[in-house]
Order: sequence, then C-alpha cells, then structure tokens
Amino acid sequence: LDGSPEAVEGHPVVVTPNTDLLLQVVNTPDNRIRDFFAKAWCVLPDGQPIVWASRLLGRPLRFRLTGSDLFARLWPKLVARSAPVVVLAPSAAVATALRESNPAAATVVAPVIDAASRSDIVSVAQMCVAEITALLAQFVILSLGHPKDALLAEEILRQLSDTSTALPFILCLGGSAEMYLGIRRRAPLWMQRCSAEWLYRFAQEPRRLFYRYFVRDSAFVPLVWRE
Repeated sequence: LDGSPEAVEGHPVVVTPNTDLLLQVVNTPDNRIRDFFAKAWCVLPDGQPIVWASRLLGRPLRFRLTGSDLFARLWPKLVARSAPVVVLAPSAAVATALRESNPAAATVVAPVIDAASRSDIVSVAQMCVAEITALLAQFVILSLGHPKDALLAEEILRQLSDTSTALPFILCLGGSAEMYLGIRRRAPLWMQRCSAEWLYRFAQEPRRLFYRYFVRDSAFVPLVWRE
C-alpha cells in the first residue's frame, strides 16, 4: 500500500473474503460482483477454512489476515502519516471516533441503502467521490459489508475514471472499524489463535448465525472438492 495505485495489476482494491463471502461471490447471479473480486489487486483470506483448503489443494497460504486485523494495523499508520483517507462509515459514532483520531480523514456517514438499488449505489458513490476529489485521498475504506462494499467500490472507480483525480486504494473492510473502536466485540485473542472466533460470534447471535454457519456455509466442502 506504499506504492502507487496506478502501478498495481487490476483494480486498486483490497478485499478480505471469509468462507461465507467466498460462497456468496461464487454463487451470485451478478457477474459484476464476480468480476470485481476477480480483478481485485489483493485478496486476503479472512477465514481459516480458506487457509486449510489452500493446504489441501497444494497451494498453501501461510495464515489468514482478517479485515479486522488489517484495519487495526493500518489505521494507526495512516494516523501517524496524516494520510488523506476517506471512510464510508456505518454510523455517526464510527465516523466521529475515526475523525477525532485522524484529523486528515474525511468521513461519510452512509444512509440506509438497498444493495439492489442502482440509484442508491450511484448516489452514495457520488458522495464518496466528492470527498475523494476534495481531499485527494490516497485511501478509501468502505465499512458497510458485502455486497454493498463491492458494489460501491466498483461504482467509485467508475466515477473516478471520468475525472482527472488519481485513483486511491479502496479497502472493503466491512465491520472492521466497529471492532477496532470496540463498538462491536471481538473474540478473545486465544479464541482467534485457535480458529474458534466463529464460535464466539455464534454464541453472541445463535439465531442469526445458525443458518449461515451450519447450513449455507456447508457448501464450502463441495466447493473445495470441485476445486
């Protein structure tokens, strides 16, 4: 991320798919989303099952790097450099806290949007592009989760291509800012190291996550088998 976005291959985008997000990308009928992930400059494995699968398939990844860990390592460096950065925040609380820690940051509080609404995506992307252009931002952090982050990143790049503004790095990091600020609780470090973070999340929201973890994400096994 210290280099120029124009020098990278593909889109200057960083994504961190976990198992569930990977399955959504594979199974989505929206070719734009699949194409967006295929062209991303950097794809980091957020989920431990992806790392295990990579070893089974003979192309081992050394370890996972979650979006939350990436944000926690990157944000203090951006603050120290007073780097011009635009954050699309999910709430005013996140926007205020990040802006207070980095006066060089511009924060946009996202309105409630429908990912299926093209006009909603275009409108929010325009808000971000206005801040990127005014600040000459080097980094853009999107914090709304999938698929909104991917759709917005694609639209931001499309709108910027019609201007003379240099492209920034765009990081699709979902709820990472909320975890960094302590607004959302993350699993203890020992659970993270034991690859049991999913169990901690499940214990917090069993109703919401049961279908995701035990039904929908079971499709990862045949996916690995086909690969």
